[in-house]
Amino acid sequence: MTGGRPERRSHASPPKKVWWFGDICLVARGELSSCATAPLYGEGMGFFEARKQRQAAKVAAKQAAQQQAQLQDWQQNADSLDAMLEIVRDCRNGKISEQFTDTGDYGFMLKKGEFAVAYLQVGFLENVRAPTKYSGGYGGVSFPIFGKVRLNAGKTGGKITQGTESINATDQGPLLITNQRIMFAGTKRSHEWRFDKMMSCSHSPEGSSIFAMTGAAKPTGVAYGKKAATEVQFRIELASAIALDTLDRYEAELVAERTQLDADRPLPPPPNSSTTS
Repeated sequence: MTGGRPERRSHASPPKKVWWFGDICLVARGELSSCATAPLYGEGMGFFEARKQRQAAKVAAKQAAQQQAQLQDWQQNADSLDAMLEIVRDCRNGKISEQFTDTGDYGFMLKKGEFAVAYLQVGFLENVRAPTKYSGGYGGVSFPIFGKVRLNAGKTGGKITQGTESINATDQGPLLITNQRIMFAGTKRSHEWRFDKMMSCSHSPEGSSIFAMTGAAKPTGVAYGKKAATEVQFRIELASAIALDTLDRYEAELVAERTQLDADRPLPPPPNSSTTS
């Protein structure tokens, strides 16, 4: 009772018998009108149109993620090139001692004025020929000598195939890159590559470098892995430029590479790429 008047009590309607399975509405008999005002995916949109929009949104989100990953890779490459250019310019402007303060020899015998540019563990690479193969017929006679060993005499007529050559790792050990040369001291052999005797140097993005030397019959090299490839290859090129007094040319090469990288910059992902209009 409020002010002498009886209170009005609202009577809640019984719950509707409605079940939702994703975008599909199932209603009990006599409750069909309850489904008419229930929200669907997208305002005023049918089931197939909503499904189409969801698929388009997924495709757009995937493309945006790919574009973002490409942009991040590009930025890492740009930052690396900028750092390289700064170091090369410092060296060219007489600040080599500021860039290379490590005076250790790491167990190698260094010459006067020689200093370490990089020290790492590597695999030694060289040309290795596969075993020679023999195939073909056999004729004549054989007779035993010294137990079960048999000596053959007569016609042979086979074919000898020379094994193919390939670059393989045949040793491992420490490598020291200096401002004059590269030195390797492995468990089976030692090797030296002087920059003033080097005819060519080729790098692999998988993490290896092959050197062709004046007077050497075959090229040799080192392997250090993909993760360290950018850093090691930059230090080899920098050490070579210092040794041969070609820092200005190396700087020009890096500037050209940076300019090309700017031209190849990927587009950023569009704003709100995970939603559709």
